[in-house]
Amino acid sequence: MRQHWWFASIVVLTVLAGVIYFVHLRSATTPPVQAPENNLPKNSYVDPSLCADCHPNISETYQRTGMGRSFSRPTTANTVGDNRKAATFYHKPSDSYFTMIERDGRFYQRRYQIGFDGKETNNIEKEIDFVMGSGNHVRAYLHRTSRNTLVELPLAWYAEEGGSWALNPGYDRPDHAGFTRAVTYGCMFCHNAIPEIPQSALSGSGQSGVEPVFGRVPEGIDCQRCHGPGSKHVETVQAGAGVEEIRKAIVNPARLGMDRQLEVCMQCHLETTSSRLPNSLVRYDRDPFSYRPGEPLANFMLHFDHAPGSGHDDKFEIAGSAYRLRRSACFQKSEGALQCTTCHNPHDIPRGEEAATHYTAVCRQCHDAAVKQLVASRKHSASGDCIGCHMPKRRTDDVV
Repeated sequence: MRQHWWFASIVVLTVLAGVIYFVHLRSATTPPVQAPENNLPKNSYVDPSLCADCHPNISETYQRTGMGRSFSRPTTANTVGDNRKAATFYHKPSDSYFTMIERDGRFYQRRYQIGFDGKETNNIEKEIDFVMGSGNHVRAYLHRTSRNTLVELPLAWYAEEGGSWALNPGYDRPDHAGFTRAVTYGCMFCHNAIPEIPQSALSGSGQSGVEPVFGRVPEGIDCQRCHGPGSKHVETVQAGAGVEEIRKAIVNPARLGMDRQLEVCMQCHLETTSSRLPNSLVRYDRDPFSYRPGEPLANFMLHFDHAPGSGHDDKFEIAGSAYRLRRSACFQKSEGALQCTTCHNPHDIPRGEEAATHYTAVCRQCHDAAVKQLVASRKHSASGDCIGCHMPKRRTDDVV
């Protein structure tokens, strides 16, 4: 029996050594993906408030969008005041209560259970340092640890049906992560502007093994996530250069080719799946926040998807807008001319009746003649609301 154990150990060690050698050999011989020419140092980013000096109207309307409100400090309005219902939620699988607390102008999330004597027990309380999410769909609450990592607290606020409290996705079982779920660089990549991160998180360090530590954390996705670093643009303006030179000093997605333009949105809205299968991986030799608008997205990250016919062909998930768009008949028949910005103005969002009118007008740009013909032959109603029938709001498969 002992000889079998030794033999098995030798086999395992031999195989492991071979794998390590193969990985080392591959990393030594595979040339790295070339970084884009505009892969500027992090200090090429500027204070986003500078953008408002020349673009005040765009800046004002953008602050009302979901992206502009994607990350913030806690306040009464966006924390305990998210709705008028009691800010306490009972989680049956773990037999625990979670509640939001405001105390002396600061905000906390607390978990407790009720013991055999009817009194609270197993208490834990963490301060809320940041709010992730605009509240259009959901808000999650984050705590900064003494190590400068961020953890997602269990209780979240959902906007569906007037607003309600429930735990975050993945907490629907007794053995959930509790107050230990780390906010990764991947989370921050799509929920905020570029944060400060330590040198240890940069290229060649093996991102998957690096603890996600944060320095200064911005408050909301800013202009430079879509337009690239703004320092050269600002310096050109301050130098009194001509209009064309100023424009060339910043990325304008509208002037990119069709693929590169769509990829500016796809950096965050092409989540092919939110299941345990990773939807994408940042290339090993790229920094976690090094994508620059205008470069091929595949130079920065690789996307994965379920195999066709595996039962996931019609998935409808929270961050899959670009994924669904690319599968639509409109996109495929347009041969790539249809972009996210064909319908959506990233700097402003129409609301209420204005929204219905706006989106119907966009549909009519291509379908007006066909609709008129169908109405004339009584095969289509004369209703002016395309969205109500053809793009109704629906609940996502993974997140409310």
